[in-house]
Amino acid sequence: PCLEFAAVENSFVSNENTVRFDGTAAGYYDNRYWTMWKLPMFGCTDASQVLKEIAECRKAYPKCYIRLAAFDSAKQVQVISFLVQRPAGAAMAAMTGEKEMKVWNPINNKKFETFSYLPPLTDAQISKQVDMIIAKSLSPCLEFAAVENSFVSNENTVRFDGTAAGYYDNRYWTMWKLPMFGCTDASQVLKEIAECRKAYPKCYIRLAAFDSAKQVQVISFLVQRP
Repeated sequence: PCLEFAAVENSFVSNENTVRFDGTAAGYYDNRYWTMWKLPMFGCTDASQVLKEIAECRKAYPKCYIRLAAFDSAKQVQVISFLVQRPAGAAMAAMTGEKEMKVWNPINNKKFETFSYLPPLTDAQISKQVDMIIAKSLSPCLEFAAVENSFVSNENTVRFDGTAAGYYDNRYWTMWKLPMFGCTDASQVLKEIAECRKAYPKCYIRLAAFDSAKQVQVISFLVQRP
């Protein structure tokens, strides 16, 4: 199970409320993706755990739509989705501060991947994540970007004509060296992170992990915020 939410004005497709890119990809449509509440509830065994999260989400976003989705980990697809909250009125008051940043809009959004709502990770916490990456036979990789080029903006982006599946502007940061194929020790990754931090102290740095069988990135999180 997984919870998602969206402000009324961003919950449906409209020519007025949607930022469109030039071209679309397979299965793409505007405002399909709402903002995720925390992370998917992997390993959930009790409905009360889900109801508790629904209650917290309702309290945090009383004027948003909230839906409960379910994913099939084998087929890698969403198989169920239904509303668990409908806001009382059609109008949606403007959101401010931190909550406004959590309402997904690709333009000017400065939330970066997994764990972006948490305080910066310590080296010990990063090491545990790397241990998990290695245990799953994934390949770790570091990427970095200057603050002004790290997010999507109409002012800071060079757009190409047309898009590819899963493409969005400034998705790709600069790679630090090469992916660490065959890495078996978290200390190797921490050493590269330290070198990258020293070389680019004013940049965002993220650690990604790739699945060589599926040929996709499966993990990405920040290891430095300037």
